[in-house]
Amino acid sequence: MIFIDTGAWIALEDVNDKNHLEAVMFRDKLEGEAKRLITTSYVLDETYTFLFLHIGYEKTLLFHNRIQRMRQGGILVVIHISEEIEEESWYVFEKYNKDKRWSFTDCTSKVVMDSLRIKEAFTFDHHFDQMDFVQKP
Repeated sequence: MIFIDTGAWIALEDVNDKNHLEAVMFRDKLEGEAKRLITTSYVLDETYTFLFLHIGYEKTLLFHNRIQRMRQGGILVVIHISEEIEEESWYVFEKYNKDKRWSFTDCTSKVVMDSLRIKEAFTFDHHFDQMDFVQKP
């Protein structure tokens, strides 16, 4: 299993993103390995908002449709952030942000990854490295 963060989704969808080519090559590698992909509803919320504002309505709808097909095909699992996960995430936020700048969504991702024992994240966000996850690519 590998966790997919907002930055990776954006890099895959936005051809003008500085990480686009690297993201596409890594995605192709993952497809060859048939790894199960995990993300969260909060990550998708961030991604939909960013894509809508930066690449437009139609492309955001196309992205959403791809997400739905991946879910239906069993390739992608979307974890919905529950009240319990939110509470744990606030604990992480309060504990680590004295000297870090992790977003609340990053904190929810950490809680989910820890609970599912996921060690790798497809991300371009250095915060995952700070959280002791293996940042890919």
